[in-house]
Amino acid sequence: MDCDSINGVVAYNYRLHSLDLIDIADKGISSIALQKEGPDGIPGRISGICPVSKDSIWLYDGIAMYLVDGMGHVQDKVTLHDRENVIIETNYAMCTARFFYHKEHGSLLYLTARDSFAIEEYDVRNKCIINKYPLSCSLVNPAGEQVYGDMYHPNVNFADEKILYNYPYESSIYVLDMDSGERSVITAESAFTSNMANKCKSNGYAVWERHRIENVHFFDVMYLPGSQLFVRLHQSGVVFDARQSILSVLDGKSLYMSVFDKEFHAMGELKLEDRRYSLFTGWCALANSLLLFNDNSLSDSMDYDRLSVDIVTPAFTPFD
Repeated sequence: MDCDSINGVVAYNYRLHSLDLIDIADKGISSIALQKEGPDGIPGRISGICPVSKDSIWLYDGIAMYLVDGMGHVQDKVTLHDRENVIIETNYAMCTARFFYHKEHGSLLYLTARDSFAIEEYDVRNKCIINKYPLSCSLVNPAGEQVYGDMYHPNVNFADEKILYNYPYESSIYVLDMDSGERSVITAESAFTSNMANKCKSNGYAVWERHRIENVHFFDVMYLPGSQLFVRLHQSGVVFDARQSILSVLDGKSLYMSVFDKEFHAMGELKLEDRRYSLFTGWCALANSLLLFNDNSLSDSMDYDRLSVDIVTPAFTPFD
């Protein structure tokens, strides 16, 4: 992602417990080693990354939030007392809930789920929660029932003073302005797929797995600050085939990209190339583009010894 001096990707290497910084311009990769113990210890597996600059990167490991510098030294640590209700993860089956560092406020914002979903704002300097922003339920699920298999948490992202959220099982996008409190809903329908998943009639992992295969899944809304565009990806549903491996069925799903201007007017939608990309949330937003990893088990030309990506730049004229 493009954050101050970073023009590329900050990724977590779980095998080495390190951060990989991939520079888009010179295609170089550098690493920041993380420690598991001691004063710079980050013991858990990283589930959230929020870069501010190359020397200021916030991390979340399910235990605490850590501010690390370019050497991997922990400069600050925020331990959330109610972390069981904090949702920060990028899970292709459940949700994509990111956290955000607000530089002007000196605060961290993140999703929580207690009696209902809300965004909490934590003041880093004073070590306390200073705001709470309740999220609206989905239009198609106003009671907030858990009837869509794995897809019951909202996707969450941030852009300037806006909280952007949507539910994986339907196409609508919800926007909350933190300054004014104004709320808006964008229907954001797809011309290619269903705009709502079917309800899941029973529980259990095998049932949920089939449900996620057969239904659409809408991912989080990403902001491209250089072009002031918003981009959302979503997957189609496919027919469940028990004769194929689960990976093959999942990698056979189609991926679509919808683009909106800064006022959330629809600019266009396109179907991305099949059997090319990692459908396990293998993408991220850059300043003007979307980076997608070429990592699909059904590809005939995949070279697993090399890191390969596509950079897709939206180029649409507004719809009539």
